[in-house]
Amino acid sequence: MKKILLGGSALAVAAMASVPASAALEVKISGFVGFEAAAILDTSGTDGTRDRDYDFGSTGRLQFDIKNVTDSGLEYGARIRLNTINRKDGVNTDRTYVYVKGGFGTIVFGDAPGTGGDFGYIFAHDSVVSGMGLAGSFGDNLDGRYSYGGSDFMSLDPTYHSGLGNDTKIKYSSPTFAGFSFGIDFTPVVGGKSHSGPGGINDLTNDGTTLFENVVTGAFNYTGDFSGLSLIVAGTATYGNGVGIHDTPGSGHFDLETYTLGAQVGSGGITGSVNWVNTSSGFAGGATDKSFNTVAGSLAYQWNQFEFGLGYAYTWADKNNDLTGSFSNDANDLKDNHIVSGTVVYNIAPGLNTWVDLTWERQNFRKLGALVQKSSLDNTVLSTGVQLSF
Repeated sequence: MKKILLGGSALAVAAMASVPASAALEVKISGFVGFEAAAILDTSGTDGTRDRDYDFGSTGRLQFDIKNVTDSGLEYGARIRLNTINRKDGVNTDRTYVYVKGGFGTIVFGDAPGTGGDFGYIFAHDSVVSGMGLAGSFGDNLDGRYSYGGSDFMSLDPTYHSGLGNDTKIKYSSPTFAGFSFGIDFTPVVGGKSHSGPGGINDLTNDGTTLFENVVTGAFNYTGDFSGLSLIVAGTATYGNGVGIHDTPGSGHFDLETYTLGAQVGSGGITGSVNWVNTSSGFAGGATDKSFNTVAGSLAYQWNQFEFGLGYAYTWADKNNDLTGSFSNDANDLKDNHIVSGTVVYNIAPGLNTWVDLTWERQNFRKLGALVQKSSLDNTVLSTGVQLSF
């Protein structure tokens, strides 16, 4: 982290606002640059359209955090995050928000992650490797980048495949009482970039990119330590109104209803987690009202500068969901989905990590085109790379 103290005009603004500042505003700059090399070892998908089975990829992130604490103990600040910085995407600004924090809890205003992701993401491998400085889905086992297809149906928290993201919202997180905390947020409209905070008048009229409106998420968390055994238990519930009329196939968006429940334990370098995500309606951005469920388990072991991660996720779906995946345009109506991933992460030096990841996935469908014909598609990907975090 690089710290910059802003004086002069910043202090003048604070003085004019009549807020006694205990120190100048502190700005932290953080981020990463990552490189990945991957090869598809075996596949039965893609309808035979690939010309090669290997590639390189690179991307980066730059984040600015502004913070100050008043003499009365009130903390306030903001975050701006520039994500997916690369030749393909350019720069994607996915976080711009202001927050205030005190004995009452934390209130966030702006384009920020939702309560569902804050509380509902229970994944042991990520909790360990993020502490080692690895970020941005590089070497992240089940939650990897999937640049070469897959992960079309697995959910690790309510934001996966629901359409929920960093849409403009108000979010509240409580203080912790005897290990317990809760959170809630409200998002007026969920949709494309034209319906983000700067959308203005565009937010008042629905269009083809508008998915949901009046989305509310509530969540709880319990965190405790019992003689060296850490425990986390968390659950979430999200509801939102779908936008549009379902008068023809593929038109409109169904109401959103999703729930999660997960737990994580850790002791002596070993961390394990299990998480359940149910989207009863509104999966795939409101494309279907059929229920989707994922149960994901993760086991992580950290030994000195190494981390060994193993993950398995099983997803099943109700009939007639009519959804396709990234392995084929013809196979549809998902029955179930298996993903198994093994990862080794090595911390070379402070902020510098490398990894090797092997992921196998199978998607089983009930239909092939218009025919009621079972179809199974497999994909196996080996990836490695290096990332520098700062």
